[in-house]
Amino acid sequence: QKILSYNKSTLFRILYTLEKNQYLLKDKHGRYELGLDIFILGNQISRIGKLKKASEVYLKELAEETNLASHIGIIEGLQVLIIDKHDPSNSSIKMVSRVGKAVPAHCTGQGKALLAYSSQKIVKKIIKNYGLQRFTPSTITRADDFFAELEKIRERGYAIDNSEHEKHIHCIALPILNEFNELEAAISITGLVMDFPNEETVSKNIRLLQKTRDKIRKNMNYLKIH
Repeated sequence: QKILSYNKSTLFRILYTLEKNQYLLKDKHGRYELGLDIFILGNQISRIGKLKKASEVYLKELAEETNLASHIGIIEGLQVLIIDKHDPSNSSIKMVSRVGKAVPAHCTGQGKALLAYSSQKIVKKIIKNYGLQRFTPSTITRADDFFAELEKIRERGYAIDNSEHEKHIHCIALPILNEFNELEAAISITGLVMDFPNEETVSKNIRLLQKTRDKIRKNMNYLKIH
């Protein structure tokens, strides 16, 4: 109390909030100890740090090679969070996405790639909490259509945001799976629609994304590349 310079009532409210959210536990003697959620939070921070470190060089290379913005994102609770982003050095247009910012799950490349490889329970929870809001005429807003889209993504192995979140913006995303074939993150490249003029360009960018994904998986000890 003396170190923090809080009065007793303020300190009690803080401790109560931390205990209620399982960051602190009170033992039988009334003394506080670290709760389970503080360890979960610590592990999550460590996981994000490892993902950023393992992917940084390769995402920078991808941004320069494609001249598109590259991203890596995760599902945190019921939100899709961008944990790192790299813009190409010679591009005059910068994507508005920001590191640490949550993006809509149902209409972004990152979101759709992550949800396609998440449990149906999580997908339903996200739809229940956030809905399928329309952002552009291309946004998928019906649950049946959205689940069909996720199935299509699993079949082909990548997701496409075809101006579903922002007009004139196009994105391709791939999931990163660990050695147990469980979802860890997703990587993506984003640019203007004119940056993807034909199927040949789209296919080339998908191959570059796949190579980047494999390098990251190898760096995370998820995959051995021969």
